[in-house]
Amino acid sequence: MIGTASESTFEFLRQLGAEPVAYGPGLADRVQTLAPDGVTAATDLFGTETAETALALGVPPERISTIAAGPDPPGGVRATGAIDARPGAMERITDAILAAKLTVPIAATLPIEQIRDAVALQAGRHVHGKIVITL
Repeated sequence: MIGTASESTFEFLRQLGAEPVAYGPGLADRVQTLAPDGVTAATDLFGTETAETALALGVPPERISTIAAGPDPPGGVRATGAIDARPGAMERITDAILAAKLTVPIAATLPIEQIRDAVALQAGRHVHGKIVITL
């Protein structure tokens, strides 16, 4: 698995089991170096750069998803979100977490009274994990 990020996030990606690569100009070349036999699928979690790079590397559009490209992603790529979840998806995800097959990093846990702080933290876009709000 390859993860795109800024260099300051590389160690975090390695801890998750991903091979980090810097986003930005030249991304396709860097990914191709890490995956000389090709890329089979991609998910873009921010903007369209990863989706566009995957298309350029020959990944079929039906094997690329995005959650942040807006209503019209590039090249026939599928925009997806929670509305597209299959029945039982939450149960399968919960079971995977409980069985330690899926790790969800928690960056911060804040009480509901600090919701503004949580939003500000998330808006900074440098959070390594989820922000949990306790009620």
